Amino acid sequence: MCDRGELANYVTKAPKPEIPKNPLADVYSAAGQKSNGIVYDKKPFRVALQEGKTYHWCLCGRSKSQPLCDGTHKDVYLKITQRPIRFTVEKTKDYWLCNCKQTKNRPFCDGAHKSKEVQETHIKV
Repeated sequence: MCDRGELANYVTKAPKPEIPKNPLADVYSAAGQKSNGIVYDKKPFRVALQEGKTYHWCLCGRSKSQPLCDGTHKDVYLKITQRPIRFTVEKTKDYWLCNCKQTKNRPFCDGAHKSKEVQETHIKV
């Protein structure tokens, strides 16, 4: 039989993962864009990011270098209104970036890809 001290260390549920924030969100106006881009993928993308480096996350969903921007939104013939989200991270490590482009925590995944709307979206290749 174990005493109370041993039971206190028993965990039944894993702790929720830390949700990263974009320190540049208040600096660049693109972070306040109301519309989302097209669904590029129905799952997030894990990428190693470096502390202090500035990145440009694709919001329009049309970049060929997902999840980051390649400038496709600049093509005047496509008439894309979304602009990339500039961001940085506070720690060098792996992060999950949103690929469905529907996150409320741009550019980081917030689980929006699990919604019925995203899962039922037909992805154009």
